[in-house]
Amino acid sequence: MNTLKMKIIDWDEESKSLLVKYASDETLSVDPDTYYELAYQPHTMFPEATTQEEVQTALAKAGVYVANQHKLNEDLDADTARLNMYRGLVSDTVHSYNSSDLVEDTSGVVEALAPEDAPSEEV
Repeated sequence: MNTLKMKIIDWDEESKSLLVKYASDETLSVDPDTYYELAYQPHTMFPEATTQEEVQTALAKAGVYVANQHKLNEDLDADTARLNMYRGLVSDTVHSYNSSDLVEDTSGVVEALAPEDAPSEEV
């Protein structure tokens, strides 16, 4: 990405948030209005930023990630196999995992408990 496009569209008084839209030279559109807005609370997210310029720079830095996510989402539209794999995850099954397995496992592989091994909840 060579160019990030950012548009600060609103200040939400209730949540104390700036609403921002992003695009880049790698997204399908370079117009930030094409994409969804995100809310940033600058006083909690960027407490070291004390001027408008510093807040704007912090928002732009965050926007690099967001614009990249826009591109990844756009690229996914052309990847039918991956889309079908994601769609195949949808079910009525409740998956249960031991939290210690999730925290300690660094291989990227997670073993689900068999339904009979899953802890039951009493009502």
